[in-house]
Amino acid sequence: MREKKVRVWEAFQNMADIGTHRIIANTEDCVVIRLENDTGEGDMILYRVFDGIYLMYNDFHMAWCASEFQAAESMLAVDYCREGCLVMERADGCYLMKQTGDVCIDTRVHHKGINRFPGNHFHGITIGFESELAVKSLAEDMKGIPVDIGLIREKFCRDDKPFMIRDDEYLKRLFTDLYQVPEKIRMEYYRTKILELLIYLTAVEIEDGESEKTYFYKDQVEKINAIEKQITSNLQKTYTINELAGQYDISQTALKECFRSIYGKPISTYLRQYRIEKAAELLVSSPELSIGDIAFMVGYESGGKFSAAFKKQTGLTPKEYRRQPY
Repeated sequence: MREKKVRVWEAFQNMADIGTHRIIANTEDCVVIRLENDTGEGDMILYRVFDGIYLMYNDFHMAWCASEFQAAESMLAVDYCREGCLVMERADGCYLMKQTGDVCIDTRVHHKGINRFPGNHFHGITIGFESELAVKSLAEDMKGIPVDIGLIREKFCRDDKPFMIRDDEYLKRLFTDLYQVPEKIRMEYYRTKILELLIYLTAVEIEDGESEKTYFYKDQVEKINAIEKQITSNLQKTYTINELAGQYDISQTALKECFRSIYGKPISTYLRQYRIEKAAELLVSSPELSIGDIAFMVGYESGGKFSAAFKKQTGLTPKEYRRQPY
């Protein structure tokens, strides 16, 4: 007997069957799913805009989650990363990176697996097209509009490889608008923006090999994660790029590129911000420590330099920050 296809909407409505997933709202056109594990939680708010066309808000505050979804038929998905970074582990030993501002066009062929969130947060939007149903819906509801989902899929995702678009102001504005939707016209607004997206993807011209680099190998990612742990575990110790590259047997170029892709910032910027964030925690949680002690603990030998760096990042001096009511 031929196996019955499980549609996307049915799959999400049945997420309650998976231990780490819990449905917290379920209406005719909206499903809200909560993911929970020992590192935190995340919410996925999924709207059925047309039959076979879905819009989902993703908000995660956790270190990782397991993606159990695997499409039963060909799909097209457009993912927008508003804030944070997502690292997807693939079965072939590569890691797919999605950073702030990125738009990734994907077929969901290799979607099932582990998603990691460096920095423990990720916010973005996914617009998904379930090919057969989506084509039918567009033909019925959007007659005369020159869009073809199959051609868009072939254009961007040959051989089922994701296509990454970075720093596209038009797409950034389009997705940003979806965070400012008037409640009374929510569905109508979604339909308009999805149609706008399809027309833009139909019209935009790309060349072979134009997609931004999106992959790093597993051993590179593991080395970068180890480097991040090392440089943040002892903030009084300073490392040069050359020292870290030699210690972990990775080129300086690969170290800098991979670190920035995973953590969203150059290593020096990341560490500077991490020091100030740690100092802010200590100012609140450890009132018995002097500001000079905290400055030393996070790697500043000069109290003046620490205060200047702290104010530049937070807008307050360490003393002003400590006096705030919490």
